[in-house]
Amino acid sequence: MDEQTKVTVIGIGLIGGSLCYALKKKKIAVKGVGSRRAINKAADMNIIDNGFDYSQIEDAVKNSDFVFICTPLMDIGERLSPVFRHVERNTIISDVGSTKLFICNKAEKNIQKGIYFIGGHPMAGSEKRGIENADPYLFYDAVYVLTPLSNTPKKVTKKLSSLIALLGANVMILDPELHDRIAANISHLPQLLAVLLTNHLAYKDNDLYRNLAAGGFRDMTRIASSSYDIWEDIIKTNIEQISAALDDFKKELSLLSENLNNDEYIKKVFERAQKERKTIPRYSKGFLKPLSDVRVKVIDRSGELAKITNIIYYNDINIKDIEIVKIREGEGILRLGFSEKRDAHNAASALQELGYEVAVVD
Repeated sequence: MDEQTKVTVIGIGLIGGSLCYALKKKKIAVKGVGSRRAINKAADMNIIDNGFDYSQIEDAVKNSDFVFICTPLMDIGERLSPVFRHVERNTIISDVGSTKLFICNKAEKNIQKGIYFIGGHPMAGSEKRGIENADPYLFYDAVYVLTPLSNTPKKVTKKLSSLIALLGANVMILDPELHDRIAANISHLPQLLAVLLTNHLAYKDNDLYRNLAAGGFRDMTRIASSSYDIWEDIIKTNIEQISAALDDFKKELSLLSENLNNDEYIKKVFERAQKERKTIPRYSKGFLKPLSDVRVKVIDRSGELAKITNIIYYNDINIKDIEIVKIREGEGILRLGFSEKRDAHNAASALQELGYEVAVVD
């Protein structure tokens, strides 16, 4: 990848804006497409070279090597056809939608000869929204799934993978249907269970329950705060896999209910869960992100780690996890994990005051 590479990003909210930001840091030419407000903000942040509104997509995608569609899920499906019509031959088009079979099927029906489409899903995000929260390190150490169409040449997939690797992401190639099946079981099912568990408390309508629902209950139901505006399209576009995951879970729940008096069964359930829990990676991002991380850009030099941890220590903030995520050309990203959002933001402020480049991922 060189400075002659040209990328167009359609939809410059949090994900699209972060993509622009990360690419610009690699000296890649970036055109952004979005609302006039988003374009102006991106220009002020110097994360795009040129801005276009949605009526100018034809001009925006001209002479692009890569086009990323980063709008909401259903909107991605609607934009595929006009994008395919206006890009030039050998352009590689991708998206960032949370489900992949729906998008890839749409792409196969509309794709033009000489144009390539590879579905994409970065396992990165934040509870924040909008271009103003764009983060160039959002993709660091995140799994970034690519789902090529069946006839996509391997060299094309490799070319897109190389671009995404520049962002610090870990590329994984999956079949679209397999991606959606995995997502249904480890992301969509937990989301719905968290919503049901929270509503189970709401149905009690008793402040005694609410006042005691701290600790584990609050941790288990954190994702119940997610907006339905986001989940509506995810559920609609992956309903078969979600239904299958729910059916499997109902069977397990029925077995548990039937065996509550069976000490041996309950013991095995707990032991199996303890064993499985240990196999889940602690630090890398997956479908469900950690609660509060601070990413610090650091220079690879003696004493730097001690300096950063001392700053946080003297501000009376407790670090729960610490990890050097990547080292590239004398610099890297230090991941600091905190149990509370307040601690993460206080640590970030303390480091920023001393000139560190910091991003909070919460």
